[in-house]
Amino acid sequence: MSELPLTLVESIERRLATAVSAQTSPFTGSQQVQDWGGEWWEVTFDVALTKGRNGRRLSAFFTALGGVRGWFTLRDPSAARPDLASKTISVAGVGQSGNTLVTSGWDAEALALEAGDFFSLGTGSDMRLHMVTADVAADASGVAVLTFTPRLRQSPVDLSPVEIAAPGVALRLTQPVPTRISRADSFRFSVAAREAL
Repeated sequence: MSELPLTLVESIERRLATAVSAQTSPFTGSQQVQDWGGEWWEVTFDVALTKGRNGRRLSAFFTALGGVRGWFTLRDPSAARPDLASKTISVAGVGQSGNTLVTSGWDAEALALEAGDFFSLGTGSDMRLHMVTADVAADASGVAVLTFTPRLRQSPVDLSPVEIAAPGVALRLTQPVPTRISRADSFRFSVAAREAL
């Protein structure tokens, strides 16, 4: 499918959903927590007021997704790091899993990413978004170990690219997107989606 144009996103709410349940004892107040390992992004966003032909095209974009059938790529403008666009970062090593990733291509002994930065792995419907949870500096050879959430769903291929300048995520709608049309041929859209897994 297509990539949603960034200029159209007016406001965005991003949250990490987890497959964790907790049972609280009514007698002692103690909790038993069960972590089933599932983690994914859920996103809601509003599209800026769009007029005329552009509004109709955007309506067609959301309609063509067919509800939860299709998927699209969102590159959250708040996660962009254009200052890192000249960097070519890649996965360094095979068999990686969990919440850490060894990467290469960084400036030697410099701060690579900070807590709260994002990166993405994969392409198309396999594009996954990850948030860095701790500052990380590269070593003398330009290798940095990123600590992040959500955890890796599959082991990335050695030397595969790590997108840091404009990270994105593949999303599926959680419900059809209504087209709200007001005077002067003005269109508004509110979108609810979750990571396409």
